[in-house]
Amino acid sequence: MADLWRNNRVVFGAEATDWAALQAEGEARYGAAAALAARRVAFVVEGVRGAFAAVAYGMAFELDWGVIEASRLTPDVEARFDSHGVALIGPDGTVLNTPEPGEVQPGRITVLTSGSTGLLKLIPHTADTLNTFDRLREMPPQAWFLPYQIGSYAWYQMVALGLFVPDQTLVPGDIDDLAASFAAALAGGGVTAISSTPTFWRYALMSIAPETLAAAGLRNISMGGEIVDQAILDTLAALYPDARIRHIYASSEAGAAIVVTDGRAGFDAALLDRPGTIGVKVEDGRLFIRSPYATKAGGEDWIDTGDLVERRGDRIHFCGRVGNTMINVGGNKAFPPDIEAHLMRHPDVVWAQVTARRAPLVGNLPVAAVVLRHPLAEETAEAMLAAHCEGALAEYAIPRMWEFLDRVPLKASLKS
Repeated sequence: MADLWRNNRVVFGAEATDWAALQAEGEARYGAAAALAARRVAFVVEGVRGAFAAVAYGMAFELDWGVIEASRLTPDVEARFDSHGVALIGPDGTVLNTPEPGEVQPGRITVLTSGSTGLLKLIPHTADTLNTFDRLREMPPQAWFLPYQIGSYAWYQMVALGLFVPDQTLVPGDIDDLAASFAAALAGGGVTAISSTPTFWRYALMSIAPETLAAAGLRNISMGGEIVDQAILDTLAALYPDARIRHIYASSEAGAAIVVTDGRAGFDAALLDRPGTIGVKVEDGRLFIRSPYATKAGGEDWIDTGDLVERRGDRIHFCGRVGNTMINVGGNKAFPPDIEAHLMRHPDVVWAQVTARRAPLVGNLPVAAVVLRHPLAEETAEAMLAAHCEGALAEYAIPRMWEFLDRVPLKASLKS
């Protein structure tokens, strides 16, 4: 525990505590660490405080560990842990399963994927690969609102910030009502920074009173987990003109790799040729990363991120994921992220999602689900958005069917 910033605070509602107290809570819950040191474990937790106690406990004793919310456990998920030799430890310290023991690696931290494209995966990390903040010379004191799903890579990134960077406070959101807890944290004046996704921000913009958002003293805004489009960058820059706004490319396997601070969507193509500890390259339209923060020790290997990218002038833009984004419209390629980004540039559009629907003759057509800032009759809204697309998008890329939702759909991963 010597490397942890014991005095950094974690705020749960009206109560502030520190990592030393959270470690004590973990010891009270799980007992002597020697009993768990001989196996790979995952702590099953019922809330964010329990998760933080498990983090402090696992870190302090360099266990082979991870955390997962009890609500995520299904027979398939339990079978996945069993297949990796991971013992599930309940909130009271009870062992919940009996897997065939696997190899134990002290200090390994099991990061969970969201499972949005299939059964969740277990990604091995360490404190060193999660602590991407060791590159920073200094960071001013900040209080970070933390909305991410427990056990995800982004969640562990924020935990590492709270553990390894001095004078950083974490304010975990209420997972059951993120909008209300974010609004309360902003209104209380105790939050100065947030790391989140573009979808979370669109959800917040629709759910929190404009005066509460406008009055917040946010000085540092980070976004990631999804494609960060120009519309959300411009919206936040207008709302918080004095804030430092960054978007970060990171993945569970590749780690944090690209940080963009110039207020533009995509990233500078010059990064492709720049030497350094983190490498970025594009092959056949796919993004590859080489990083010391990747899951493979040393960061010597290139990792195929599975993201499609395209060079447009001096920028590299994200076009979606391999295999599940491009829409073939009569032999023409339409990329949903490009269509979504254009729709969200309309001042009346808060959120948009484009998918494919089978159609005779052309094979597929793009269809759009949209959340408007103010309700409109469907015929009026369709005409407005079709006119917005004409001349800016190729004819085949203009959505032909529309669905209008009354709120931004927000998954536990903070994506839509």
